[in-house]
Amino acid sequence: MKIFKKIVSAALTVAMLLTLSACHGKDEVAVTIDGRDIKSALYLNALIDCDSEARSRVDEETAAETEKNETSEETKTSEETKTSEETDYYSKTLDGLSFAEYVKNKAIERCKEYVFYQKLVDDKVISLTDDEKSEAEYSAEYYWTNYGYSYLYEANGVSLETYKNAFLYSYYSNAYFKSLYGEGGEKEVAKKDIKAHMLDNYALAYTLSATYEDGSTDEEKEALKTKLEGYAKRLKDGEEFEKIYMEFNGLTEEDHTHTEKEDGPKDEHATLLADKDSDSQFASEDFDEVYEMKVGNTKIIESEDGTGLTLYMRLDINSDAYYLTYLTDTILYELKEEEFDDFVAGKTEKYTVEENGFAINRFDVEDIDYSVLQEAYAAANTAA
Repeated sequence: MKIFKKIVSAALTVAMLLTLSACHGKDEVAVTIDGRDIKSALYLNALIDCDSEARSRVDEETAAETEKNETSEETKTSEETKTSEETDYYSKTLDGLSFAEYVKNKAIERCKEYVFYQKLVDDKVISLTDDEKSEAEYSAEYYWTNYGYSYLYEANGVSLETYKNAFLYSYYSNAYFKSLYGEGGEKEVAKKDIKAHMLDNYALAYTLSATYEDGSTDEEKEALKTKLEGYAKRLKDGEEFEKIYMEFNGLTEEDHTHTEKEDGPKDEHATLLADKDSDSQFASEDFDEVYEMKVGNTKIIESEDGTGLTLYMRLDINSDAYYLTYLTDTILYELKEEEFDDFVAGKTEKYTVEENGFAINRFDVEDIDYSVLQEAYAAANTAA
């Protein structure tokens, strides 16, 4: 999962539009780890990913320090709020190392993970089905085509085939994780613990959200609240959410048709919510308030930025077994990902590493050129 998260995270980071100025032979051996060769292109793939992750860490730490030092919103200075494009990353240190040294070390660690999973596959400890391999290939091609990766990686000497190879390791990582912590695994997480985590960290609700019109007066905002209060009363009185949803969105029976999926939720209108500070796709700024509500109760909450209102009706997440099944893999990672990362790191810690200095030195972290970012933005704005 670690590799998968980093790859996907990098895939969604449009800011990683860069090139390396040096020419290189992508098929030459960059590093030999425990007797297994890692080609330059695969090493470079890892280097780019790790550089992106390191920059994100610097940004997060800088933002946290800025927030800590702020006394009020008004005291923010242009220096405190400067963008990541203005950050001198190479002047930073991470874990006592220079930024460049830290990134290189992380890239070597990533390559160790590649070797670790190669060995597990060769020893038939883990495997992927044909469908899983096809899914991995499709996902890699999707990111390559739709997130600018053909530009990002090809410009740096990394081919689509190399990118697919790196992406495939994320699926092997996932397979190994499940073999340890999933049902029947040697470190299996009990179902009751998964369920308890779900009940503590997720909520289910009906939601109706409305945004204030530009320039709305206090009277108009109050009228919107009154409208939602009317819907809330109808829900409390037992009226079906489906009917209210259609009315709220101006839909007719012809407009609103849906097909129940055998492996889907019982109610398509139910919305999952997770803690706002989590990495979950369901993270909501209103989670804490909704979580404190009793099942069946309603509440109208104004957005943090003051742009609108949302009506919530708390539902019982236990009423549909779908959610426990759907969230199990996610919860396993929330519970065990850090332990898993440490476990894999322990397995690879003593791997021998022989660097091809000539190849490695041509991929200097500080040669990564971010000036193309401005060109990419300019081109995108022109096209728009």
